[in-house]
Amino acid sequence: MKGKGKVPKRPEGEIGRALERAQRFPIKVPVKYRKKQEKEWLEGRTENISKSGLLLQAPEPLNPDTLVQFCFSLPGNSEGERGATVICEGLTIRTILPAASDESPSMAVKLLDYKLKRTE
Repeated sequence: MKGKGKVPKRPEGEIGRALERAQRFPIKVPVKYRKKQEKEWLEGRTENISKSGLLLQAPEPLNPDTLVQFCFSLPGNSEGERGATVICEGLTIRTILPAASDESPSMAVKLLDYKLKRTE
């Protein structure tokens, strides 16, 4: 029989990379971000979050390969459990220009480290 006992090859190119991507969750919350070691925080909004990074709507996107700090609050659940504040460090991967001129650009950030702090 044709193909019996053969291990299928992993797809290459865009399809292969798409299969390796972590599951994204469409969590849209306000976020503060800044270049690491800078004092001024900028404001944006998360578009989606995964275990490996996030997509952040950023009116003032940072250049790729920039170390960035950001923080945002996750909402609580319907059972009354409180949310958490997420404090992260990451590396900007790319900037995504908007399709329409009235939208803000986005930037993809690879997650390097994070801490969760329970909301009191």
